[in-house]
Amino acid sequence: MPELTEEQKRNIADFQGLQQQLQLILLQRQQTAVQLAETRRAAEEVKKSEAGLYRFAGTVLVPKKKEELEKELAGEAEALEARQGMLQKQEEKIRERLQALAKKLEELGKPINRG
Repeated sequence: MPELTEEQKRNIADFQGLQQQLQLILLQRQQTAVQLAETRRAAEEVKKSEAGLYRFAGTVLVPKKKEELEKELAGEAEALEARQGMLQKQEEKIRERLQALAKKLEELGKPINRG
């Protein structure tokens, strides 16, 4: 088996690093999606509620006005949606870089497992 050139070794290391970054971004997107779903569900429940409302402040429950809590949850949902968008853009950029690097490695004679 022929020895890998320094460029091939560097490209393989870059490819593996990008794969790891992609996995982390996918995990963050999944976590953000769960948080967003929970926040939206909480907002729905707050809208339905007629009773007194409370929110955790650290380990303590504090009373909150319905309007105040709705505003807080809307702000949290907006921030999570923005994070989702940012993570999606990062994912797309990394996927593009992975494809370009895989093509380059294949041209240099080192087949890549894209799995």
